[in-house]
Amino acid sequence: METVTLKVFPRTPGKRYGNEARAKGLLPVNIYGKALEKNITGSVERGKMIKALLSPKGRNVVLTLETPDKKVLAIPQQIDIDPIKNAVRHIDLLVIAENEPVTVFIPVIREGRSQGEILGGRTLLVLREVPVRCLPANIPEKIVVDVTPYDIGGRVMLKDLAYPEGVTPAMRENVPVIVVNKGRGQTAEEEAAAAGEAKPGEGEGEAKAAEGTEGVDKKGAKGADKKGDKADKKGDKVDKKGDKVDKKAEKADKKK
Repeated sequence: METVTLKVFPRTPGKRYGNEARAKGLLPVNIYGKALEKNITGSVERGKMIKALLSPKGRNVVLTLETPDKKVLAIPQQIDIDPIKNAVRHIDLLVIAENEPVTVFIPVIREGRSQGEILGGRTLLVLREVPVRCLPANIPEKIVVDVTPYDIGGRVMLKDLAYPEGVTPAMRENVPVIVVNKGRGQTAEEEAAAAGEAKPGEGEGEAKAAEGTEGVDKKGAKGADKKGDKADKKGDKVDKKGDKVDKKAEKADKKK
């Protein structure tokens, strides 16, 4: 099995020590998994880690980590990206076993032009990536779907994908991955039916559950709350401005 080897440098937990590691060209990591007696707080060479993430397997790259005690296999589990600099700040790495299956998300690549598109329809990629379960050595880079034969109303379901040997879907198989809609000119009933049968994001909840991405949902909820708070604050400012305008009008009436 092909892996990328990274040396893990010990690091003291905390924001200060994380910043010190970044200043030295290192990338802070947390390493955890049932194969470890305790979690490891450390750092790896930033350049090598980024190069590994940019490899064909991307976030599903299998790593060989040389810790102070032993070598372990791991895959990236959660990647923290700085929203301003758009740079990776921190990575959680999950220790895995070579002979035990893992659940990973594989990108779906659409190829060709469907018969529905030729007739003026639209081919929609409902799920950009799908969860699969397999041994680390069998993790595919991508799943390619040729949409050429599909006419308007055609559906490519999760069960229809061409999975490599040893790879199986990790969620219910009757979820649409690609749909071919009529496009412009379809009736309201047809649009509603298409949206109900296959709307973007359908099945992603189960996929997240399979991978244990509850933290992502919490971040989304926090983001929504913050946006709501900002909207409320803007509303308060508008109300205050309105009050000032009313007071000015009252003063003007008194002067008259």
